Amino acid sequence: MPTLNEQELIKRALSQQEALESWFQTTLGRALLADQRDKIEAVVSRVVGVHQAELGISHRIPVGNASNLSHRFAVLPKQVPDQPDDSVVALPHELPIVHDVVDLVIVHHVLDFAYDPHQTLREVARILKSSGQVVIVGFNPYGLWGWRRLFSRKSSGSPWDSRFIAGRRIEDWLQLLDFRVDSLSYHFFRLPLNSAGLIQRLAWLERLLNPALPLGAYYLIHAQKQVASRVVPKTKWQPSAKVVGLPLANRFKSSKLPHESERP
Repeated sequence: MPTLNEQELIKRALSQQEALESWFQTTLGRALLADQRDKIEAVVSRVVGVHQAELGISHRIPVGNASNLSHRFAVLPKQVPDQPDDSVVALPHELPIVHDVVDLVIVHHVLDFAYDPHQTLREVARILKSSGQVVIVGFNPYGLWGWRRLFSRKSSGSPWDSRFIAGRRIEDWLQLLDFRVDSLSYHFFRLPLNSAGLIQRLAWLERLLNPALPLGAYYLIHAQKQVASRVVPKTKWQPSAKVVGLPLANRFKSSKLPHESERP
C-alpha cells in the first residue's frame, strides 16, 4: 500500500491531470493539441500490429485515433461515468496488463504529472512486445514555453505547474530500458499566449524552424523496444497498490488482451 506521503503525491498528480484536461479546452490548448495530433498521426499511421494502449490526459482528448491498429484502448487513472467500455483503470506506474502483449503505447503528457515517471516508463517497456513501439509527448523545458514556466508563480496553474522533463533525459531513460530511439523532435514554436490572432499570425514559424532545435513547446519521441520478450512464470503478477482493470469491450473479443490467468 502507498504511504500517506505517496497518497498525497498521487492525489496531486491526479489534480494536475484534471487541470491540464481543462487547459486543453482553451484557445492555446486547442491549437497545441491540433498540432500534436498531426505530428502523432504521421508516426502512428505507419505502425503495424493489433493492440494499442493510450496513456493520456483523458479519454476525452484522444491523440492516437489515426493509427491502423484494430484494438485501441485508453488507460485511465480513475473510473469516470462516460469512459469507453474497453478502458483500463489504473495508475500509469502500475498497469494491470500482462507482459509483452501491446504493439504500440502512446504516452501523451503523462510523464509531466505522473507520480513516478521512471516507473511509468518501466511499465511501458514491460507491456510492450519485442519490437513494440512507443510515442511519447511532453512539454519542453527549453525555449519560450520553458521560460514562461520558469518565471511563472506556482499558483499560475496548468500547464505551468506540470513537470517539464527534457526530451534528452527521456531519451536516456529509454536507452537504459533497451529502447532504440528512432527520433526526437520539437514542435509548436509559437508564443505561449492565449490569443487566436497571434497563434495564427505566428504559424509561419513552424515552417521556418528546424524540429531538431529544442525550442518548441513540446517534444515528440518515437522509440522501439529492442529487448526480447521474457518467459514469464505462471504466478500471477500483483501490483504494489490497488488498481482496477475493466474488461475490454465485446467488439474486440477476437483480439482482446489476454488476462493473466489465461497465459500458458
